[in-house]
Amino acid sequence: MSRIIMLIPIDQDVALTTISLSMISFLNKHKCKNKFDKSILYFSCINDLLDDTKLIINKYFSKFVNILHGIDFSKSFFLSSEYCSLLNEVIEKCHYEKILYEFILIEGINYNHSIYSKEINYDIAQNLSAEVVLIANLKNNSFKTIKDKEQKIKLFLKKQRYKNILGVIFNNVYSPFIEKKYHFTKKLALLKKIKRTKKELFIRKEGFKDIFSLILAFIPWNKNLIKIQTIDIYNFLEIQFLRSLKNKTVIIKKIIIFDEFFLNMSNKKYVNTLIIVSFNRINLLIKMLYSNVNSNKISGIIVTETLKSKKHIISICQIFIEKKISIAFTKKNTIEILSQLLDFNFNINIKDKIYITKLQKYITSFFCYNSIMIPRKKNNNYMQYSPKEFCYHLKFLSRKIKKRIILPESYETRILQAVSICQKENIADCVLLGDSKKIYNIASDKGIDLSKNTEIINPVLVSNQYVSRLVELRKEKGMNESYAKKKLEENIVLATLILESNKVDGLVSGSINTTANTIRPALQLIKTHLKNSLVSSIFFMLLPNEVLIYADCAINVSPTAEELAEIAIQSADSSKIFGIEPRIAMLSYSTGYSGSGYQVEKVRKATSIVQNKRPDLIIDGPIQYDAAVSETVAKLKAPYSPILGAATIFIFPDLNSGNIAYKAVQRSANLLSIGPILQGLRKPVNDLSRGASIDDIVYTIALTSLQS
Repeated sequence: MSRIIMLIPIDQDVALTTISLSMISFLNKHKCKNKFDKSILYFSCINDLLDDTKLIINKYFSKFVNILHGIDFSKSFFLSSEYCSLLNEVIEKCHYEKILYEFILIEGINYNHSIYSKEINYDIAQNLSAEVVLIANLKNNSFKTIKDKEQKIKLFLKKQRYKNILGVIFNNVYSPFIEKKYHFTKKLALLKKIKRTKKELFIRKEGFKDIFSLILAFIPWNKNLIKIQTIDIYNFLEIQFLRSLKNKTVIIKKIIIFDEFFLNMSNKKYVNTLIIVSFNRINLLIKMLYSNVNSNKISGIIVTETLKSKKHIISICQIFIEKKISIAFTKKNTIEILSQLLDFNFNINIKDKIYITKLQKYITSFFCYNSIMIPRKKNNNYMQYSPKEFCYHLKFLSRKIKKRIILPESYETRILQAVSICQKENIADCVLLGDSKKIYNIASDKGIDLSKNTEIINPVLVSNQYVSRLVELRKEKGMNESYAKKKLEENIVLATLILESNKVDGLVSGSINTTANTIRPALQLIKTHLKNSLVSSIFFMLLPNEVLIYADCAINVSPTAEELAEIAIQSADSSKIFGIEPRIAMLSYSTGYSGSGYQVEKVRKATSIVQNKRPDLIIDGPIQYDAAVSETVAKLKAPYSPILGAATIFIFPDLNSGNIAYKAVQRSANLLSIGPILQGLRKPVNDLSRGASIDDIVYTIALTSLQS
């Protein structure tokens, strides 16, 4: 099965590019041979030009890694229309590409690229159900440092509540650069001085006892992997240098700013030294180094404030060329060059494949195979859908079956807009019931791009075909031919009969009709499934981080205990169709035996009926809403509850409470709710809320397709 893994930095100074490249090497090494067309798809959340990982993959690893280009969340405001559009694009592409790749690796966005990095990383990970690898650093092994870091990670996880944590990688352990803003020359000096003992490299793992099971690797910082070459400096500064020289790639271990103060340094050793000198002092430097026997060990010279031609520079610096010292020159002054060097990346040399391979080998040697390659077992086979993921799956699955859905309210603008979307995205073959000329006039007036291939049935031309069938189905209720013709003037009745005759697969109505007008013909003509005694409804509530099911919020006014039990069972079976684990909360104003009264006892009895009929279902009741959704509250109010404060289905005791609750949550939280979706009928008929948005209608059409 294809996996999506997302690397998310929770600290600065974690060398994210290094970890990404090492993870690519590790995953490729342990891939399933011949199972997938390709090994890895990679993308980061920032602009392609800013992503070193992409540059290196393109240069060295493109044979087994493909890149998803054009993904840049760093410039879009969180939850803006541009952001939402880009997120939908990523979700769509990732779910499509999962068929082709064994791994999709996502490099999360760093703090310095967006002030919304935490929110963006969380949103992407949740909506893709990605396995999250958190990347942190650790500056030393003191007990206090370890406990502080553990507490930070625990608070991060508690606040973010990622649903699929693979583990934590600690990188740059003991790095002297963490949280210290050393300048370039100071870093070079530190690299020269630092020595590590085995004792210092010992990790106090016992200090991480609360998150120990999540730890994937401790990776000690290694100064031997940091080799700064002259070519790295020149390329970073974007300055000219004499390319013909063979030793332009020598190592730099220190840097000197040349001025008069250094005139007395003629006897100093200059091994692995980079000298920065202003052009007006170049003759002084030449004079000082001319007789120095060690001067040919200099790594390189940067000549600043150079206004002369390259040819002129070569003539002046001939002595350095003879000594095979690399020469670079720039119009910038020394202060500008030093300012640029403050941002030099000491972590990775993107030009050297040998170095990168060595780095990957070092990093992956600390990875735990079992923890990374064997995903954590889930307690069940159900998905924890995020809202966008759930919506994507509805569209994706409905595209595969492409059912015919009839919509009798064909003169309603929202219906026509929804049909247009369904046509463009191949969600369903929508059939409109009405006069085609009037429908296209409305679409034109409202700027709706309605395809000329849209199937439209004119009710005037077909209604007589269904008179006899209506009489047959309702003859026991006194239906005659004359009354049947009159009833068939109602589009909803005609549409229901078209569905009953198997000419379409489902029906969606209710944007202008009442629930009663939509459901009554279905009850009379379609009727309930043999195993059901009633029709009920569910709403899919698309909360920010999860999808919940509310029932019954549209049909049954005051259900009995037996009816409540049937609603719960129907809702559980519906949830399974869409891969949502049924964890049923039978709601009341009382939890357990904390309260009493007829309503509480009704819920208690209904819970007992479900437990006896369907012992396979996880259910608790009576239970209050807060105890059903919060593990903390559940521990206080219902410590032995089987749903553990994580209910997915909420059964309201009556229509009054259910309808109020779903609308209060929907409007107050400004979230999408899909429904009411009807349960119990032989064929799918679904009712729209009269306040339904265009998205509501599109997803109801998709759900109806799946029900069929």
